This record gives sequence, C-alpha cells and structure tokens, in this order.
Amino acid sequence: MTATLPGATDADALSTLIARWREDAGGAYRTWFLWEERLNNFRAIRRGVQAVVTEIAHGTFGSTYRGSSLETVVRSVAEQRQIFKGADHAFLWKPKLRIPDIYEDAEHQRAFGRFLDTCLCCSGDASIIEAIHALDRRRIKGLGPSTANLLYFLHPTHMPPFNTAIVNGYNAVTGARVKLGRWEEYLAMRRGMQELVARHRGQLSNDFGAIAGFLFDVGSGRYPAPPRAGDTAAVARWAEDLACVREESAARRSRSPVKAITRTRRSRPGCAIWARPWDTPYGSRVTIAVVRMPTRHWALAA
Repeated sequence: MTATLPGATDADALSTLIARWREDAGGAYRTWFLWEERLNNFRAIRRGVQAVVTEIAHGTFGSTYRGSSLETVVRSVAEQRQIFKGADHAFLWKPKLRIPDIYEDAEHQRAFGRFLDTCLCCSGDASIIEAIHALDRRRIKGLGPSTANLLYFLHPTHMPPFNTAIVNGYNAVTGARVKLGRWEEYLAMRRGMQELVARHRGQLSNDFGAIAGFLFDVGSGRYPAPPRAGDTAAVARWAEDLACVREESAARRSRSPVKAITRTRRSRPGCAIWARPWDTPYGSRVTIAVVRMPTRHWALAA
C-alpha cells in the first residue's frame, strides 16, 4: 500500500519541501500546528467524546445528530482551522442513504459508543487498532475512517487525522493509491506516515498532526509534490516550481492591505487585531489598530 521513498535525490527534495512548509506563514504548520489554542482543544474534545460515550451507555443519546452531544464535539473538531473544515460532514444524517447508521440502529449506536469508550481508555496503538477492527467488522454503513478525526484528538501520537486532502497529499508524496472510506486503507496510510516521520524525524514531530498538516497542504494544492525517483530533470523543474510558489506567496502577503498581528496569550479568545495604514484628508498617514472582539468593535488611531 505504501511506497518507500525513492533515492537520495527525491529524499532531499522532500526534505526541502518540508523545510519550506515549516517556514511558510500561511501553511498548516504555522497557522494550525503551532497555534497556541490547539492543545487546549484536545482537552475540550476529549471531554466531548466522554459525554457522547456516557449518553450512549445510559440510553439518552437519542436518534438524531442535530442537537446531540456528538454534534457538539464534531463541530469543535471542524472548527480547528482549515485542515479540519468539513469534518462534520461524515456524521451528518443523509436521509436518502440512511447513513451513518448509528442514529436509527440502536445496536450500531452502542457499538459506536463502545468503540469510543475503548479508545478513550486505552493508552497504546495496539488496543486502538483492535478497536478499529472490531468496529469495522460491524459493517456500519457510513461510519468509516473519518471517525479517525476524533481518534486523533484522543491519541495524537497514535492516530492521524483523515480527510480527502490528506489522502491526496499522501498519494502524491509516496505514489500510493489510498482510497477513502476503508479502515484498512487508513491503517496502511498510517503506517506509511510513520515511515515518513521516521525518515524526517529532524523536521517532523511524532504528533501525527505535523505530517498530516504537511500532506494536507500538498494535497490541497498549496505545494507541488516532489517527482518520483530517477528523473533529475523533473526534480529540477519541481525546484523551480517550488521557488515560484514561495515568491508568489510572499508577493501576496506584501500586497495585502491588512497585516495580521500575532495575538498574545493574554488577549481574549475570539479577539482579532489588525494594523492598517490610512491616509488622512490632511496629507498625513496614520496607522489604525482595529480590535475585533466577539461582540464589539473599536478603532484606535495612533
């Protein structure tokens, strides 16, 4: 399923791309992986999953997604920046297909609850993988590896996130043909991601969020993937394309009329601050600091 990274030339190209990705102010590494609120979200999402397990065990979960504890926790995942956008789609009820089949079938719902409970309580990847296989054997329609986005927030060093862009990036980087919707494909991709991290351990964390964020940016088209092994001309063209991408990214930032200021740890959650140059009617230029709070706006001229 996975492709071993080819010879030294491609390994160097991939290392170069990872280095560029780490430096990119607009890439997932700096906008999400280093986001100071990211670690706080792990605790909140774990508590949300515990609430889902408790309600299913007590028979109070209900038979709808809307308004459920599952909607609350999945929405929290979907709000984790661009990389998890659309994560809630997998759990939305599709009435024509009647999936995912954990709302109308009580036994399937309980199996899903046991799966989450096992993953909450275990501490090693072997137990999580066994729980995945047990859930897969139930053949619950519509409940595929998109559930792994919940597992990532429970065990970030054991289970990677999963979405179309990550799969596309993985296939582009390794030459694999991972498909969506199958747990065995997800587990094979997980093994390949572990190999990538091992080969680039000086650049990638053992938190699967790092490699997933990198693959997401490749799969969403932010960066061109390195070419396959043995084609030095293709490697040279790829290096030129990568340099163009970097220049275009820098040009877009310089043309932007609004420059973001990094929010300090003391600022209120939901607060955003920008600095904007403004020409006055009297021929002078001042800088306007705009502070946007969740419910109010202020503009202060300096």
